[in-house]
Amino acid sequence: MTEDTRPALVAFDGSAESQAAVRAAATLFRDRLVLVVSIWEPGLAMAAMSSPDATGLGFPPPTPEQIQAVDRAQQEHATSVAVTGAQMVNELGGTAEALPVAESLNVADAVIEIAEARDAAAIVVGSRGLGAVKSRLLGSTSRRLLHETRRPVLVVRAPE
Repeated sequence: MTEDTRPALVAFDGSAESQAAVRAAATLFRDRLVLVVSIWEPGLAMAAMSSPDATGLGFPPPTPEQIQAVDRAQQEHATSVAVTGAQMVNELGGTAEALPVAESLNVADAVIEIAEARDAAAIVVGSRGLGAVKSRLLGSTSRRLLHETRRPVLVVRAPE
């Protein structure tokens, strides 16, 4: 029998829920590489800055320099978050790789794409426990992962 050395993937945004997911991944997948994925959205500055304000009037479009500055800040933040999650895994005795990722679809699709590309043995994600109504209105990354990937998904709730 060949040993399964595929990595585990954990989605991490620094929230209490994602910290619980990192701790669970570090504990349950101690003998595997844990990929700590933090996702950022390039072009968010353009979308946010060109949306109408409360009066219905639009803001002047951002300059290319402003867009690049916001994108760079988001990428740096995602990198810092991913490194923090990887350090958590390492402190708990595991081995981790920080993986900041730019996505243009949505978080669940990006996580699934990475899991497929890296042949992840499992996906670990925190759950905010929004409830049925809020979850339908705001979307649910964990629910979408459960329905759209064939890989095992572990949904971790943060302690109350």
